[in-house]
Amino acid sequence: MRGYMVRYHGFGEFFELDSNSALSAIFERIRSIQFDPLNITGARNAELALFSRNVNLTRDDLFDALYRKRELVDAWDKMMCVIKAEDLPKFNRVRQECVRGYELTMNWRGQNDCRAYFDDVLKYITDNGECVPNDIPLPKTNNGGWGPTRIAGVCCEYLWNSGVVCVSRKKGVLKFFDITERLYGDGILDDAFSDFSEFIRWYIRRRISAVGAARLQNGGAWLGPYTEKTETRTNVLNELLERGDITAVNVEGVKSEFYINAEDECFFDERPLPARAIFLAPLDNMIWDRKNLKSLFDFDYSWEVYTPSAKRRFGYYVLPILIGDRFVGRIEPTLGKDGILYLKNIWFESEPNADERDMICAEFDRLATFVNSDPETNYRSKIISHS
Repeated sequence: MRGYMVRYHGFGEFFELDSNSALSAIFERIRSIQFDPLNITGARNAELALFSRNVNLTRDDLFDALYRKRELVDAWDKMMCVIKAEDLPKFNRVRQECVRGYELTMNWRGQNDCRAYFDDVLKYITDNGECVPNDIPLPKTNNGGWGPTRIAGVCCEYLWNSGVVCVSRKKGVLKFFDITERLYGDGILDDAFSDFSEFIRWYIRRRISAVGAARLQNGGAWLGPYTEKTETRTNVLNELLERGDITAVNVEGVKSEFYINAEDECFFDERPLPARAIFLAPLDNMIWDRKNLKSLFDFDYSWEVYTPSAKRRFGYYVLPILIGDRFVGRIEPTLGKDGILYLKNIWFESEPNADERDMICAEFDRLATFVNSDPETNYRSKIISHS
């Protein structure tokens, strides 16, 4: 099953494709890539997920596909993700649930005063085109904690959840909004499914595609509207099994079955695994479900950005290191203010051999190139000598 997961996620298959082919292949395979705004390594999570799978993709390629070519779009899936724009009609029911969820969030934050301004904000964007919330002349609302504190910002987030507006581009983490149909075409928000049963079968299969293999139990693979409900998952998975759309797989030493899409059984073949080190993004699809990671790879990974520093086992922004079908350790690269990529720390699960250390050095050097940086001069000695 370990080999299946590595092959499925395309770390070898996609690696040498040209950038356009790679981007298309990656999103066709795993469907969504989670967005996170933190930029510690010089690249954010979605960019790192692409970096780990292909040697030719750049950060500009993702930006272009999102905000120039409009092939991809920021949308809510598991969390805020990047998805194919052509999938927007299939997310109508997800958007409905996200709106309901955002209304509860507004109520919890004490921002219900913003409701009266939804139409005003929509009209402003319709009349004026792409804008940031601060362009819209409306006052502040109650403090939103991590969320917006201006009425216009709350309204833009509400309208984005509904799909009426989309993120038209970003400058760093600053989001610009515009009318979705103006950018992606009339009817792009129409529901692609005739009934809920058709939708939920597609959505459960899509989520299995995102991770490669999923168990019934709650976990990171099932976060988000509809999929979080165990009863719903159970009923739909049983129906998909009866239809032959998915296959149940038993793994020695693991109590629960894994479910894969039937067409993906080919990844159990004996194709060789990549002969290189792979730095996984902290929110990479392959490790969305930490319990699955532990069950299959005996690798205990926790993203510790929200853990107080005194309680961290490792570091703030740490990337798992995969070689073959084993997680051999974790690494903490940090882009300094001087533009140098520093190796802040590295931890090994067991003593790596000389070839594995060389692979890790090569991947660190490749990461530096990806973020348009130079690696610190002594990073290689840190990797070679660390035990």
